[in-house]
Amino acid sequence: MPYRQKVQRGIAMSNDELIAEMKRVHKVVGKYALTAKEFDRISVTHADVIRERFGGWHEALEKADIGKSDLGKRYTDLQCYENIVNLWTYHGRQPHYHELKEPPSKVGPKAYVLRWGSWRGALAAFVEWANAEDQDDPEGESPTQQTTSLPTPPQTKPRRLLPEDRHEIPLKLKWKVHLRDRFRCLACGRSPANDLTVELHVDHITPWADGGKTILENLQTLCQDCNLGKGKSFGRPDESSI
Repeated sequence: MPYRQKVQRGIAMSNDELIAEMKRVHKVVGKYALTAKEFDRISVTHADVIRERFGGWHEALEKADIGKSDLGKRYTDLQCYENIVNLWTYHGRQPHYHELKEPPSKVGPKAYVLRWGSWRGALAAFVEWANAEDQDDPEGESPTQQTTSLPTPPQTKPRRLLPEDRHEIPLKLKWKVHLRDRFRCLACGRSPANDLTVELHVDHITPWADGGKTILENLQTLCQDCNLGKGKSFGRPDESSI
């Protein structure tokens, strides 16, 4: 469709209709991000109309609740690793390069190539990070909250919570649990590798509220259904029954 005709059609559309058209094109493209070039290729209107109506392409993406392109965005190593963990868990296997362009990926392939030279190099860096021994992280440890406004006696130091005493499961530990359990639910045996409707969780075998530690030996992989349906007596199932 000629540019002028696309612009004229877009001008006649309401804001809600333009947002709906952006969402339609985003669904057709099937990627986390939507670029103006992709929009122009598929849409009945033109990105120039979108920019004029909403004050910019990124502003329109926010109104349509569509992911932006990662071009020019700086991700930390941990954000890149977290994205790999999420994708690996989602697919139940090592993610492929092209899957970085699709939901639920939040970091595009360009970010990995720019940082590590290639997707293979990024995976190697991720494995090295995942296998590295944990170091004490002063910023990750927060003292327990004081229950009184009285000053702490000079000889008393605030107790710091150890990682195993926290309910939250660190990213690296989640990865180790899923890897050990071969990315499958230990209760029903289902895996995202053969059923994408399966969502994997990491669960405390002895509940944290009952004194269970956040350590590898007290954690297990369960699917969402089994995790939500388990009682406090639910423990690690017999491997031979799976």
